[in-house]
Amino acid sequence: MARLVESFGGTTGDREGWELLGYLDEFSAANWDFRRGRERNLAGDAGLSSAQSALVVDLAPELGLAGIERPTRRHYDTVLLTGGMVRAGIVKPRFAARLLEDGLSASQIVFLGGFRAFRGDEHTLAAQLGVDGENEFFAMLVGMRRAFGSLGDPVVERSVADNPHASWCDYSWSTGGLRLSVLAAPSAEPSTRRANTADTFRFWAGHRRSRAERSVLVVTAPIYVPYQAAGAVEVLGVEQGLSVETIGVDARASDLGALTQQFLPQHHLQEVRSAIRAMQALRARLTGSAEHTDTE
Repeated sequence: MARLVESFGGTTGDREGWELLGYLDEFSAANWDFRRGRERNLAGDAGLSSAQSALVVDLAPELGLAGIERPTRRHYDTVLLTGGMVRAGIVKPRFAARLLEDGLSASQIVFLGGFRAFRGDEHTLAAQLGVDGENEFFAMLVGMRRAFGSLGDPVVERSVADNPHASWCDYSWSTGGLRLSVLAAPSAEPSTRRANTADTFRFWAGHRRSRAERSVLVVTAPIYVPYQAAGAVEVLGVEQGLSVETIGVDARASDLGALTQQFLPQHHLQEVRSAIRAMQALRARLTGSAEHTDTE
């Protein structure tokens, strides 16, 4: 992290603890926040130098943004696939199905997201990927059905509100002793924003999780592993007492030919910022500090 900061004109110096996290938060806001409140695929151009781009790629494994693709256990009570952009709907359940083929066992697989409407190029990508729908939930349904074959009619539970950010829906199937679920969770602040990752974790844990569950494997894209791992530990580990592990989808499962997602250096930097903020929130929860709980 010190090398990365220095390449953008900063220095971590001898800062530690909250001082270091606060500095990194401010520094990353000034230098690595290319979204400025927008969806990830609508972020502005970073204008990185060739040296900065090369350094980001070189440091990605050390920063935890690449290479964590295999679980350490052979069994998890639940595999949680985090929602995301339209491609995520296809590649994450494909990866989960392959993990099961390779010997992983689980009681259930939950694809966890929300009713986030497609934005920007997602409409075109959805059509190219054969996703007939207008939001993240439709992509998740298509991906789950493709990965696990003919599932038949689902059991459907839902709550529909005038504001889609306040609605939730759960489609579930049972096949071969395994429960599959596609769950769109509501926002904790539906009047102002869509559901974020923490909202989805809390909704699943509070409303859909079995009390017998003890272990969770979270599956996301490689560059989101540090950010979502911190959030999973905070919500599912500290709050719920679950054992949590987070891994990234491998290149084989991510392969969509010409439509494969390309994670560029600026995408990595944006998720370093997300990770910094998630680590702040986790540290605040562990230390009981209400002063440092603001997360994006």
